[in-house]
Amino acid sequence: MDDIREDSLDTVSADTTFAAGRELDPAGSRRTESLVSRDSFARCKNANGVGGDDKIVVSHADVKPVVFRLWFMQLLFWASVSAITFFSLTLWYGTGEMPHVLHTLLQSVLGLILTLPMHLIYRYLWQLNAYVLVIGSAIVVIAFSLAWSWLRVATFIAMTAEGPELWDDFGGWYFSAFFIFLCWTALYYNLMYYTLASRERDRRMRQVEHARQEKLKRFRAEKLASEARLEMLRYQLNPHFLFNALNAINALVAIKESSRAREMIDKLSGFLRYALKDEGGRPISLRAEIEALELYMTIEKTRFPDRLHVKYDLDDDALNARVPSLILQPLVENAIKYAIAASENGGTINVSAHRKDNNLWLAVEDDGPGIEEIGGGVFKKDEFQFGGVGIRNIHDRLEALYSRDYQMNLHNRPGEGLKIELVFPFDRLHQV
Repeated sequence: MDDIREDSLDTVSADTTFAAGRELDPAGSRRTESLVSRDSFARCKNANGVGGDDKIVVSHADVKPVVFRLWFMQLLFWASVSAITFFSLTLWYGTGEMPHVLHTLLQSVLGLILTLPMHLIYRYLWQLNAYVLVIGSAIVVIAFSLAWSWLRVATFIAMTAEGPELWDDFGGWYFSAFFIFLCWTALYYNLMYYTLASRERDRRMRQVEHARQEKLKRFRAEKLASEARLEMLRYQLNPHFLFNALNAINALVAIKESSRAREMIDKLSGFLRYALKDEGGRPISLRAEIEALELYMTIEKTRFPDRLHVKYDLDDDALNARVPSLILQPLVENAIKYAIAASENGGTINVSAHRKDNNLWLAVEDDGPGIEEIGGGVFKKDEFQFGGVGIRNIHDRLEALYSRDYQMNLHNRPGEGLKIELVFPFDRLHQV
């Protein structure tokens, strides 16, 4: 891209050409690369989705403040020149006649008209290098000061009783004109710099806002994907438990244990009511999770009345922790399957919950046979395979909720028992 197109101070169309803006270095001694550089413009194009056209599409909302600032500066500057001239010369020297007053106003109007072509020239010089800008601006100030001085003297002679001898004082008229046009030039370049700096600041703010919005969109998309994944896992978990429970009820009916079957159906309906009431996957307190687990234990004790024993070791602080719903039930179900149901004498399941520093530690331990194939020791989540649906489900849910900021450890003691330990950030559930 050879050009950067910018609407300048007199922007009436969107195609006014700027090659580059400029800024002073900290020492103020030289001009360096543009605030509106090619790289920054390219980034702006990419951020805003602009196509291959090199033109910046400038809206009327962008043009209006620029034109307003230019004309506001013009009117304020030349009104100030008229006021200063009137009070410091016209009234001071006692020449308050109407022709002198009108000439004071006329010279400001002439000056305003002359600065219009100056503005066009300066806009062109702004695109060139610093040396050409300084030299060109000096020539313009000298030339237009001469023109304005000549017009002032000529109109003053024509409007008043002064004669041609007034031309002898042309040097004094020119000195004041040179100073006025030099001030106007300084104001103009400051206004141009301020305009470009404002545009660059606005562009950067738009980029930051655009990046923020994109980040929010990605976050929302990831959140929706995570919620959808959790929902899918919940639908996977509920039928898995239901299948096992219905098989147990079927077995009770088959052996004509109708009263126990009715009791189990009643407990099952209560547990399913809890399991299905939170379809959005909202977190619950560990206290509520333990209450649901006790309900589940009641169902299982119907199957193993003399073989299933449960012990709890729960900290009061841990009971107020925020946890995913049904996070413990699959672990207990796994322990019942391999440690209780497989043993004629049954066994004991220990459920513990403790807060350590900023983490919540949950564990389900049984005194069954353990896993002979893998040997004894402690295995982290990446060091063993999740065979059952329930255990794999817990792993997937914790990963969806906490990414890698969680632990799932397996403590295996062949012939003595198995403990599965969950560790994730402690978050207190504030109940309203």
